[in-house]
Amino acid sequence: MIPRESVIAYAFDFSAERTPLVPDRDQDSLHTLDCAILPLRSKGARKLRLIKNVRMETRIELYRETGMGSGQVAIDELPDFVAATDELVHHDIPMLEKIGEMESFDPYSLRRGLRAAGIVIEDMSAFSLSAAKKRELQPHMRNLTRPLVQYVFGANEIELDDPQAIREILDQAEGIAVRMRLERLAASLQTSTDNLPEMLEDYGDVFLSLGFYKQHVSDLVPRIGLLQDWIDEARRPAHIGNDPVMGPALEKTVSVLGALSKSLTTRFRNFDTKTQIRWERVTVSTFNQVRTLISDHQASLAAVLCGLLVKVYEWEQRFPGGGGSLERRAEFVMADLRSGLDRLAAIERKAATFA
Repeated sequence: MIPRESVIAYAFDFSAERTPLVPDRDQDSLHTLDCAILPLRSKGARKLRLIKNVRMETRIELYRETGMGSGQVAIDELPDFVAATDELVHHDIPMLEKIGEMESFDPYSLRRGLRAAGIVIEDMSAFSLSAAKKRELQPHMRNLTRPLVQYVFGANEIELDDPQAIREILDQAEGIAVRMRLERLAASLQTSTDNLPEMLEDYGDVFLSLGFYKQHVSDLVPRIGLLQDWIDEARRPAHIGNDPVMGPALEKTVSVLGALSKSLTTRFRNFDTKTQIRWERVTVSTFNQVRTLISDHQASLAAVLCGLLVKVYEWEQRFPGGGGSLERRAEFVMADLRSGLDRLAAIERKAATFA
């Protein structure tokens, strides 16, 4: 146990003198999945990556080369490219097809999807955000940890960037006043002081997911705005804008992209006001309401953000710097970009409310 005067020094150990880390491109991704973390049985399958492409289809990515693009095949075509063993055909491909039906490959979506599919994972450590990503999201975690630590310890200087750190610091807290506040908090949440740290760590992980998705929204919204302008430019010539099929399709694509961007932004403005917890007055009802609110939005946020991300990413890869002839732009929108946008719009419309 550590005394209250040592809490601040203990907390600073979480952030000082750290080796710079880089987020993991698959572990922290919405649209890619390293198959090595799955309980597949064939060696060939474990070397592969699943991706969501611009049409939001799940594909096996065989290679990706700068200037050459990405080599993709459907999951059921896998025996044509790796050794078609019984384990591959009868175990791995059915598992990959189940996973391929998931809307997103981020850790939170994978956990839910794997449970729903009955796929047992012995080591769940790979199904979490990387340490580097958690550190990136530290400013968002402050909205949870600062009020909590201020209430329990009376200290503002503590910075925690990992939900596990919440449990660690509470497990090691001591002092009569601190223990009394922890007992009051546990009673308010209808749990024991022994179970309280784990309960708050679990909540911290749910709260961290909100920061993860919010980061994607902040990154995507301005890029979507540029994409809208890029499409609008393609509509200006009469032979494109007045085309009875192409003109309305481009206009609708711009409109749907804008509506999705606006709706996501509005969602997070609501989160900012609806997820504040006053720990000195918290009840189990308000605590569960906030937790449930975030959990209810996770699936739809992941699906919409993954779909938008792959479209913006493909646009940036194919048309670096926002170039391309107006005809090529229109062709890209018609052939690839608009595919699945209506489904994203439907998911967003059906998302949980903030009532």
